Amino acid sequence: MSEYTPPAVDELEVSLFGPGYGEAIILHLGGGKWVLVDSCIDPITKTPVALSYLDRLGVDVAQAVSLIVATHWHDDHVRGISTVFQECRSADLAISTALSKQEFLKLIGLYSAPTVMQSSGIDEFVHIFHQLEERKKRGVRFNAPKFALADRVLFRDYISVGETTIESKILSLSPSDEAVFQALLAFEELFPDRLESKKRITSPSSNHASVVLWCAIGDSRILFGADLECTANPRTGWSVIINDSSSFDQKASVFKVPHHGSKNAHYDGVWNRVLIQNPFAILTPYNRGAKRLPSPDDIARITSLTPHAFLTTRPTARQTKWHKKIVRDTIRQSTRMMRNAHQGWGHIRLRKSIGAPNKAWEVELFGDARSLNEETQIY
Repeated sequence: MSEYTPPAVDELEVSLFGPGYGEAIILHLGGGKWVLVDSCIDPITKTPVALSYLDRLGVDVAQAVSLIVATHWHDDHVRGISTVFQECRSADLAISTALSKQEFLKLIGLYSAPTVMQSSGIDEFVHIFHQLEERKKRGVRFNAPKFALADRVLFRDYISVGETTIESKILSLSPSDEAVFQALLAFEELFPDRLESKKRITSPSSNHASVVLWCAIGDSRILFGADLECTANPRTGWSVIINDSSSFDQKASVFKVPHHGSKNAHYDGVWNRVLIQNPFAILTPYNRGAKRLPSPDDIARITSLTPHAFLTTRPTARQTKWHKKIVRDTIRQSTRMMRNAHQGWGHIRLRKSIGAPNKAWEVELFGDARSLNEETQIY
């Protein structure tokens, strides 16, 4: 089937897009209604992948997208999300409740200062907040952002499929109260003495504010793990979700593995208590910096837990081969750093009929996407 064949009206779709840096999730709830989670840039069109993909499917994003979720503010998850929000004019916006607090809003103000040249995702929120203000001024349909926290319903709708009406519900499972507090402490570390000698606001390494999503669509359950990590504090991270959440009514068959499969985001309770046996696990790699994710150990761990694990592209950077030494040397003399335009690119798509059993998902792989089991043969 073509990558741009739209789903049937009674068909669920979970699409994960990712290069070696960035990811975006596109979810079809049935009945022509869509939900978008995070954002990255299509390396071919140079536009947010959600917009380019849905346009190729013939979807009117201004009307068909019901919800946009920014799981956190790291730039590998929100690149282009302000453009997505601008184009999807009927969609509600959901962000972590930590991003509604004064500490984060202060960062927005600091970014507006001329001494701060760049941000790590914060500029996308600057643009979003400006759009919200403009919509209020113009009298355009306006809903205040939904602030995600533990066990909160972000979206609920009843979708007619033929003679059947199904309930679609999306809940946030995080952040917990303690996680919000820790996120605010992390934001405080960015003020103002650190900014005096820096021109870039860097996001905290820990993802305390990250929004994990639980999707209940008819009898299907899907868990999107965002970038939530495990912590030593039982009131934060995965442990508080698994031990305290009241949202789990049955087990999920699809799992977006958190934090690029890293060990620090793995929690046994997720696999043992929340997911069906041998679930469909999907993830994106992280191909920047010295440590690439998932590591060989990460791959071995995930593939030992399910044979249905898929990756949008290989967890290694493609190396540029210079055929002419004079070209290579000239470029290296002209710039301090060389980086490939994109480091692999792939699309994992899962589809199934709304009424089909949990294990009935059909998997399609496009671009560089592959089974994670293929990577175990490389290492």
